[in-house]
Amino acid sequence: MNLAATFIYWLIVALWLAVLVTLCASYLRNPKTFGAMRLLLAVLLIDTVRNLLENLYFGIYWGGRYGVFPEWTSVLGNPLYLMSMKGLTVVAAAAVLFVLSIRWLPMAMREWKSAEDAIRQKDEALSQEIEERRRLFENSVDVIIIADRNGFFRRVSPSITHTLGFDPEDLIGRSATDLIFSDQIEEGRTAVRRLRQTGHIRNFECRCRHKNGKPVPMDWSGVWSKEEQRFYFIGRDMTEQMAAEDRLKHLALNDPLTALGNRSRLHEDLGQLLKRPGDTVTAIAMLDLDGFKDINDTLGHSVGDALLKAVATRMQEGNDGGNYYRLGGDEFVLVLPDCADPLVISGIVDRLLGRLAKHFSVEGHQLLVTASAGIAIAPNDGASVDELVSSADLALYDAKANGGRCSRFFLPQLRARAESRRSLEGELRRAISENEFELFYQPQIRSRDGAVSGAEALLRWRHPEHGLLSPASFIEALADSPHAPELGHWIVTTACKEAASWRDADGTGPTVAVNLFPAQFRANTLLRDVDDALATSGLHPSGLELEITENIALDNGESVLEPLVHLRARGVGIAFDDFGTGYASLSCLTRYPLTRIKIDRAFVSNVVDAADLEGTAIVRSIIAMARNLGLDVTAEGVETAAQATFLRAEGCHDLQGYVFSKPMPAESFRRFLFDWRAANDTGHSEKAARIA
Repeated sequence: MNLAATFIYWLIVALWLAVLVTLCASYLRNPKTFGAMRLLLAVLLIDTVRNLLENLYFGIYWGGRYGVFPEWTSVLGNPLYLMSMKGLTVVAAAAVLFVLSIRWLPMAMREWKSAEDAIRQKDEALSQEIEERRRLFENSVDVIIIADRNGFFRRVSPSITHTLGFDPEDLIGRSATDLIFSDQIEEGRTAVRRLRQTGHIRNFECRCRHKNGKPVPMDWSGVWSKEEQRFYFIGRDMTEQMAAEDRLKHLALNDPLTALGNRSRLHEDLGQLLKRPGDTVTAIAMLDLDGFKDINDTLGHSVGDALLKAVATRMQEGNDGGNYYRLGGDEFVLVLPDCADPLVISGIVDRLLGRLAKHFSVEGHQLLVTASAGIAIAPNDGASVDELVSSADLALYDAKANGGRCSRFFLPQLRARAESRRSLEGELRRAISENEFELFYQPQIRSRDGAVSGAEALLRWRHPEHGLLSPASFIEALADSPHAPELGHWIVTTACKEAASWRDADGTGPTVAVNLFPAQFRANTLLRDVDDALATSGLHPSGLELEITENIALDNGESVLEPLVHLRARGVGIAFDDFGTGYASLSCLTRYPLTRIKIDRAFVSNVVDAADLEGTAIVRSIIAMARNLGLDVTAEGVETAAQATFLRAEGCHDLQGYVFSKPMPAESFRRFLFDWRAANDTGHSEKAARIA
């Protein structure tokens, strides 16, 4: 038994040695971690050393008693030594208390103070948060309502007075059913049920009742606190926002100048009309003012804008049973729902055009404008908005092409014609890039002596499939093409090079006449084109004559006059082509720097017809007027010797027509010119004899 007790002491020694080794190894392995646990290590180390010494002492003592160690170890049984072991325990306890007092107590005090500071800061933060919530509740612009689990109001922010006119105290104990209009109460209950399920809702819009009974649009958000069993609602007055949205929508869907619906409103309204079920019919009339551009250009945009407003007002004075829209510029649309009778539609549109044809008094100006209209009826002329508007636009184009001041109904052939024109425009682009165009020349004969005084350059298209095409089949599409300036440059350059080859050694020879495109004036490229052509060819400016029609002069105004003045100053001739067939006034003859007038073939064809005295008188008048203005005259379309004789007798300077030659390619014209000169010099030309 005593041996077992000795063994136990040694076992305890071994265990405490293991603890000591573990502590030392752990510290050596990671001193940073143990550096933060010095207090615990110090206490544990003191106790470990004490236990080691005490148990080592008793282990040796008892081992000596039972013969395990030498006999001298029996001295360890001295009571003094035994008391020293107990003293070691006291020393260890004192050491532990000392360590605790110098390390643990200060740390504990600091932690206690830190905890106390943290509690105080938390209390201050909580108080500040409560104060901020109170200020937010008291000063919030939005309405804040706190309700119990049954929906009865417990607190209401003062802002409700400004928003709904109630005092907060008046609503305590009441519920949302006292604020929301009755037709939305069920919707509100559904929102509250969803709030209980999800914990929050946003953007619940409803009409709340003001204290004076008027509705106020409100937007509500809510939170359900399950812990507090309370609802928190925040409501915002949407009156100003909805008014702003209405203003933005009005601006987006209405023309700011005339207050009529704009293109977006037209598409929206017309789309709804076309979607109606059944055999419903809707007619639209697209209107365009005739001559509005001239008013804008001459009197300014402010007068033009005032005129557009007056037009919009007068449109609506007729009570036509339709709605008006402005698409932009001077383009308007009238929509007539449930109107299927073409006679009724035509009558409404004609009365509208009649109202617009009356004078407008705008800013001290008495203005007269007319309008043209294109009419389309759905669903026959278009089942969709775009198709119906396109049909009306094509009908308007047809009305303008027929002189304007009238209305036209859409016909299927108009779309076929437009599609053909688009197809032709694509072919024209290819023709320009593939150099399929060429110039033919028709001679102009001087009536005085029968000499070839000039030649008109006429465009031809050598189509790969359709052969040689005259301008009548493509010139209208070409004139509106964006490639017209490019082709115009090629024409004047090619014509100048050809005319330079006709010149004699002394520099004399026929002039070449070139027809101009309106696009050359709009693109402002004419001066550059002519300068390049003259410089490249070496042709003297007097060898070139530029032909403009009356319509070009009238439609482009100053953009035509300015470059022509410069060109005339350089010596280039300027001719008025097809004179008498347009709407030009006689003042154009003195305003533009003209050198020649060309009488249209329509007047020449019947000059020797006794039944057409009016046509003969017009030709005589044109020749006499040109003589008085110092202008040369060329007659086009001379097809008989009798016509040539008459024109020579009247003093027409130059003659052009099939009686002399059809238009011909450049090489053929050079041979014609050589042969004509030879025949005219020897007097053997029958045609020259007729003239001379």
